[in-house]
Amino acid sequence: MFKAMDLKPLPRPEHPDPYTVLDRRFVYDSPWIRIREDRFRHRRGAEGRYAVCGFRRTACGVLALDDQDRVVLVGQWRYPLELYSWELPEGGGDTSESPYEAMRRELAEEAGLSAQIWEPLCFFHPSNSSTEEEAFLFLATGLAPLEGHHPEDDEELLLHREPFADCLRRVLSGEITDSLTVMALLALQARRSGVPAELDAALAERFFQRPSEHPSAGRARWESLT
Repeated sequence: MFKAMDLKPLPRPEHPDPYTVLDRRFVYDSPWIRIREDRFRHRRGAEGRYAVCGFRRTACGVLALDDQDRVVLVGQWRYPLELYSWELPEGGGDTSESPYEAMRRELAEEAGLSAQIWEPLCFFHPSNSSTEEEAFLFLATGLAPLEGHHPEDDEELLLHREPFADCLRRVLSGEITDSLTVMALLALQARRSGVPAELDAALAERFFQRPSEHPSAGRARWESLT
C-alpha cells in the first residue's frame, strides 16, 4: 500500500474475510500459470465455487527514461488480445530472482540497455477478482546501450522512444492499454504533480527481495496443494 505523511489507513471490517473454504483442487498447472477451484461457504449463507488463477512468475516492468525525457517502449503482438501493443519493457521474474534482478535482465534482453539508477515506482494487483498476481514497477534512468542483446525465440520486438507527455496522451486516448505501462506512467505523473506519497518501506524492500523472502498471503494458499 502507499504511505503519505498525513494519511491514515483506509477503514476495514474487524473480520474482513467472509469465506470458509471447504476444499480446494487443482484444475490446471503449467510452468507459467496454475488454476485451482475452491469450494466455499460465505458467512451470509451462500455456497459456491471460486476459480483462482495463480502466476508462477512475478510481473515486473520498468519505465526507462532517457535524458530527453523519452520513454523506452517495446512493440509486440499480444496473443490473447489479438492486438499489437506498445508497452514498457516487462517480464516475469523467476522464483530465484528479485523483481530488480528480473527487470535488469529484461531491460537488457528486450531493449539492449542498462540503467544507472533504479527506483521502486509502483506496486499493484492487476486483476484481483481472479488472480493473486502482483506487479512491481520501477523507474530507471541513466540509460546506456549494451552489446549483443537478443530477444527470446518466440518474441518479435520493435523499439521506440516516445516523449513522456505523449505517452500520457496515448494512455488517455486508449492507444496504450497495457496495465503495467498505464500504471507506471500515471504513477510518475502523480509524482511529478507533487502528490506527497511514497511506497511503504517494507513494501519497497520487496522490489529487491526474492519471492521466497516475502511470500504473499495469496501465493501461500497454494502450498497445501503442492
